[in-house]
Amino acid sequence: MLTTVVATCAYLRARLSGPAVCEKGVTAVEYALIVAIVALLLVGGFYTLYSSVQDRYSSVADCLASGPVPGACAPTPPTTSGG
Repeated sequence: MLTTVVATCAYLRARLSGPAVCEKGVTAVEYALIVAIVALLLVGGFYTLYSSVQDRYSSVADCLASGPVPGACAPTPPTTSGG
């Protein structure tokens, strides 16, 4: 009986001693959120890059498919903002 009381007191002391035990879980959650945000940014960046490259290859394919028509596939000059 005495060992049960001592064990219960030790358990309660450990549970009520504070958040030092729970900080590992919080840190893991923070790292998981950071990883999720980085993954979303990477997916967004790759999607943007994929769309840009796909558009460029599509325009080149259209140009090649149209045959040797002068001026049909002229490159567009880059736009610069005056500043």
